[in-house]
Amino acid sequence: MKKVFFSLTLFLFLFLFKTSIYAKEPAQVLIINQVRGEECCSKGSFIYLKKQVEAHISKKIPAYFVIRYDILTNEEYVNYLKKYSNDYPELIKFGLLIEMTPQLIKTVGVSHNINSENWFEAQNAFTIGYNNEDSVKIVDYLFNTFFEKFGYYPSITSAWMIDTNTLNYIHKEYGVKIQQITREQYGTDSYTLYGGPPHYPYPASKNWLFIPDYTNDDPVLIVRQTVTDPLLNYGDNTSTFTSQPNDYMKNKKTFDYFKSLLDQVINQSDNQTGFAMLGLENSMEDKYQEEYIAQLELLGKRNSEGLIKFVSIDELLAFWKQNKISIYFGKNLVTNSNWQAFWITTPFYRVRLIKKNDEILITDLRLYDKNYSDPYNSYEAKKSGYWVVPYLVNGSFKFHNVTEKQSLIKSISNLPVANNGLFDLKKDLEIDPNAIVLPRILNKGDIKIKNSNEKIELSYLKSSKEKFTITFYDQKITFTPSDKSEITYKLIDLGFSPIKFSENQFGFELNWLIDKESAASLSNKCFDKICQMTFKTQPDLITKMRVKQYPFLFPEPINRKIDLKKSLFYPHNQYAVAGRNPVRLIFSSRDIYNSPVITNSNIDVFTSTPVLKTSTMQNPANQFVQYIDIYNDQPKKLDVTIKLNKNMEIKLNQPIYFAPNCKKQIRYCLSHPKEAYWYLMSFVGDKLRK
Repeated sequence: MKKVFFSLTLFLFLFLFKTSIYAKEPAQVLIINQVRGEECCSKGSFIYLKKQVEAHISKKIPAYFVIRYDILTNEEYVNYLKKYSNDYPELIKFGLLIEMTPQLIKTVGVSHNINSENWFEAQNAFTIGYNNEDSVKIVDYLFNTFFEKFGYYPSITSAWMIDTNTLNYIHKEYGVKIQQITREQYGTDSYTLYGGPPHYPYPASKNWLFIPDYTNDDPVLIVRQTVTDPLLNYGDNTSTFTSQPNDYMKNKKTFDYFKSLLDQVINQSDNQTGFAMLGLENSMEDKYQEEYIAQLELLGKRNSEGLIKFVSIDELLAFWKQNKISIYFGKNLVTNSNWQAFWITTPFYRVRLIKKNDEILITDLRLYDKNYSDPYNSYEAKKSGYWVVPYLVNGSFKFHNVTEKQSLIKSISNLPVANNGLFDLKKDLEIDPNAIVLPRILNKGDIKIKNSNEKIELSYLKSSKEKFTITFYDQKITFTPSDKSEITYKLIDLGFSPIKFSENQFGFELNWLIDKESAASLSNKCFDKICQMTFKTQPDLITKMRVKQYPFLFPEPINRKIDLKKSLFYPHNQYAVAGRNPVRLIFSSRDIYNSPVITNSNIDVFTSTPVLKTSTMQNPANQFVQYIDIYNDQPKKLDVTIKLNKNMEIKLNQPIYFAPNCKKQIRYCLSHPKEAYWYLMSFVGDKLRK
């Protein structure tokens, strides 16, 4: 009996001991809801705010509500929030939404061109468009107003972008611990954040908050809005592959997509603690609010199952400033393909590795240097916002073929061949991307993950059935067993990219060149069946890169030199009916990289013979385009030239025509067949444009 009892005790001890060792930590969840008031700008709803607060209380799920200025000045909102925060202090907590509105800027006394029509643009809504002195005035006023209402300063702030100088200031002066910025995106809503740590929280560099710095003893922790789809968000321009209801519901994905995305976060590799950043603005419409409440229901269920936990600010800060190497991976949640993506982030680089059928590719590799500077530390945004980290591999750019021929339909309707810039943003899964090519995987098999605090290993069977291992250390990557023939680089950039590829006897090198200097480099050397990648950066060159190679790092479309050879000048309608409608010409100014440029140039219009009148205007929906309208009341053929600022001349490469109105002037048209043809072309052109 004693022997049986001892054996049973030993079995239970070993079982419990093993369970305690191998039990996976629950994924961490942080919820931040942006709360807007009733001023012009993405007006919030008091009803939706109440709905969110009540849902969090009933489901016992804590959340931070980050409050905009127009909430702080509305006593009804403030009194409501204070009541429920006092009653449920562990569930209803507050932070500050640092988002400019016209009334805030007027109240603070800052001079800035912000109004109800343009407030949302990055240079108006965020501190990146204001000088340092004005930014300090604005945040001082916001924090003091918050203190007056709630009796303390917030530890958490939210702004889709904020300049690093201002973040450092509010951290030092007011004790801000966490700053929320937006997700990885390119051009959405006038701001681009591309190349930062893509998923997990990280300690911000004091030089540029978009770069991690694990040597910073007193950092602000950066969290990024929403859970992004690790496979399908990269290179996406639809904003539909995130956990936000207003994103995924746009292209008819259902709640099952959110459920799969959340469960994917939970089921990361054994030693990787998952993380989900969730929330919803109270300015989103009712169907999204209802979906958000359904999300809370699922979160409550996963919490009761022990799969997630809701973490405090201090827990997050303590945990993530110590966890230096992370992996975030996922499969295709939309179709049944076996494609996968793996994001590996270290203090010194990030890598995107994809499995597409039997192909294994590294399609994104960017280097982090804590000495990289924020472009907005010494510059005020003029148009939109751009944080782009230098890369050595970027598989989301599809470069344009400049030899593309004009189609027959475009020719008839006068539409030019008009690609914007050097490249378009595309998913690496949909194009043949720039990539580092690794050995193919056997029979579309599985990639195994093994990770620790010092490294992450991915392994699979090559087509030769030999095990192949990729090991990610904080400052290098190794491939074993391998040789230079198995690790190659595929260049699909049409010669436009600043990345230069060169081979040598040991492997290859990639260099980002600026004036013949290497600003960032990758060296892959192979020997004794091991290939090793190492990296170098020159952070002092980043300002020069942004200036001289701006299409790749800082494509702000203003104050660029216009290239008339690249600029577009063409008729929207080459033929018009005299006395009825104008001939409309379209002018789009371009720079030497074929990128559209916003110009405030005065345009003078010259015609080969006098006309009734001309007018010019900027397209209110597209500031890159200028309309030139020419009116005349008599049939006429004309040549047209425009001058920009009296000195830059561009001639329309085809004449324009005012036709008689043959519907009313039948006899005239019968006796003037050439002009009757103009009328016919006007009629056909109108039908084609419709």
